[in-house]
Amino acid sequence: MSRSSLSSVALREVLDARRTELDLLLVKYGARNPRLFGSVARGDAVEGSDIDILVEMDPVDGNILMRASWLMEETRALYGRDDIDIFPVQLLKRPVSESALVDAVAL
Repeated sequence: MSRSSLSSVALREVLDARRTELDLLLVKYGARNPRLFGSVARGDAVEGSDIDILVEMDPVDGNILMRASWLMEETRALYGRDDIDIFPVQLLKRPVSESALVDAVAL
């Protein structure tokens, strides 16, 4: 396993610091299986990199796009950052979905 950049480690620590509150938001919006993808997941984040999170959402629980938008807004407010993006796996299009799933690591 390769070493992660200092920025990757720092961004993971940011997420871990409020993990309990994040888990409550995930439950609130019916989001499961949160995974990091992109530069933080690969370990090559640099200063200014954003945090990309994949989640699974069941359409039976309501409009996925709306729930994901509200989840993202509340997550950004929780961490006081506007560089956190949340993507439901069900709404990703190829080839983005394929590369995101290859990079994805459990949060």
